[in-house]
Parts: sequence; C-alpha cells; structure tokens
Amino acid sequence: MEEILFALWVAAIIGPLAWSWYHKASIAMAMTLSLLFGYIVQLIWGWTLDSSQLSELYLRVVMIPALVENGHVHTLITSGFVHSWNSPLHVLGNIVIIALVGIPLEDRLGRGKWLVSYAIGLLGGSIAWTLANGGSYTPALGASGAAFGILGAYLCGWPQDEVYFPMILIRKWPVQFIALFYFGFEIYKAWQVYGLSQASHVAHIAHFGGFILAYATLPILKKNLEWEGEIEIGEITAENPFEGVDDLVKRLHDEGDEKETRQAWLEEIAERAKCPVCGGKLHLKKMRIRCESESSHVAWP
Repeated sequence: MEEILFALWVAAIIGPLAWSWYHKASIAMAMTLSLLFGYIVQLIWGWTLDSSQLSELYLRVVMIPALVENGHVHTLITSGFVHSWNSPLHVLGNIVIIALVGIPLEDRLGRGKWLVSYAIGLLGGSIAWTLANGGSYTPALGASGAAFGILGAYLCGWPQDEVYFPMILIRKWPVQFIALFYFGFEIYKAWQVYGLSQASHVAHIAHFGGFILAYATLPILKKNLEWEGEIEIGEITAENPFEGVDDLVKRLHDEGDEKETRQAWLEEIAERAKCPVCGGKLHLKKMRIRCESESSHVAWP
C-alpha cells in the first residue's frame, strides 16, 4: 500500500509538468497543479497510513541535513514538493506566489529558463538550510525557497513590472514592492527567531537562500533573451512592416486584449504575410512575428 501511495504522489507531481512541457503550456501553472495534486495525495497518506508508515514515507522525501550529508541529496529537490499535511496554508501560500508572480515571470523568461530559475531557488533554499543546520535532524519541507526564488528573480530582472497580487487589496502591485515586502517581513520574522529566541517551525534561512541565489543568477538566465515580455495592446499601431494584412492588424488592435485572442491574430498575420526583407515565411515565436530564415529580419510587434 505504501508503494502504491508513493507512486501516486510521484505521478501527481510529474504528470502536470510533463503534460505542460509536451503541449507547450505554462510550466508555472503546471507547477501550481503539481504542488496542489501532490498535497492532495499527502492528505490521502495521512488518512490511510498509520504513524510509522507515514514517517517512513516522509523520510524518503523531506530534507534532513544530517541525512543529506550522508547521501540523501535527492531530498534537496523532493522536499520542495511536500508540505505540512495538517496546514493547508503552507501549500496555498506558495501556490499564490508561484501562480500570480511566477506566470508573469515565465512570460518574461520563457518556459525553459523559468524552470531553471525555479530549480535554482529551490536548491538555494535547500542548500542554505543544510549549511546552516549541519548535522541536524530537523526536517525541512515545502516550496517556499522556490517561491521566494521567483520573487528574487523577478525583482532582479523586471522590478517595475506590475502583477495582480492580494496585498490588502487584490490589484496590480509593482514586483519590487511585493518582493521587498516579503523579503523585509522575512528579515523581521528571522530576527524574532534568531534574535529574540522565539519558537518557530518556519525555515527562514531557506527563504533567504532561495531569494538570494535566484536573484544572483537571473542576469545569467536573462542573457540572449529574444523577448522582453508581452507588448501592451495599446502600443500596437496600424503601422506594420507587412503587406496585405492591414485588416488583420486592425482586428488585432481592436480585439487583442486577451492573450489567447492576441496570439490567434498574430498567428493569422504570420500565416498570411511574408518577410519584408527576404520574402520568406514567417512564424510566431514568443508573441513576436519573426522570419523563419533569419530572426533578425523582423520581430513585430
């Protein structure tokens, strides 16, 4: 029974990510589903297994510094996909950041580099906790290091971007405000624990590790980006480098408020138009129409 439930947890984690990668869908959204589905399986663990069986399963995946030093290095990653099963706010707090901040960051970075940045934040948190608690048997679990990594990476790359986020009011907030608020509040909470010796079950060191490492490595990932994010629909004018598609450009401007609609019209323009430089075929890549033969010929809008 334990092995079946463990396999179910693995499938719940990998399934959404694999589907998203194959279908070229949002990997950030898939990550939120992986964490949510994984947590649901954890609830099933708690409902169906006795305490000894449950402990055995958790020992496979949670990060314990003393065991990491003895070869359990896989838990540096697996611990980021398990959460406190009796505290749903633990997983929900991470999901909110990954969904509301992570998806816009993916639009900036692209799917592959976003996944690398996410892994860097996760590993940064895990490694920081292990180094700060060498030889300890105190476990750490959760995607908070990765979530803080998303904040750190976005702060480094595009601090002026605004994203919808629930901070008193659900409205658009500058990324720099969200990220610095979280980081500053984390400093305050860490001071309460390490300065005032207040009890806490939160791995503040892991949060710092994920934030700082993702922030520091973002410039490397940002290099050679072909796309610096979506253009606002209001910035698209009737002027375009193509012939015979003015009607489609007008439809794009009038109806392209939603991302899916905008993409559909851009794909239609790419199919009907020709490269203004070489007359070759066009294709849509990262929400820009480009020449298939030489991407430097055109990148519109």
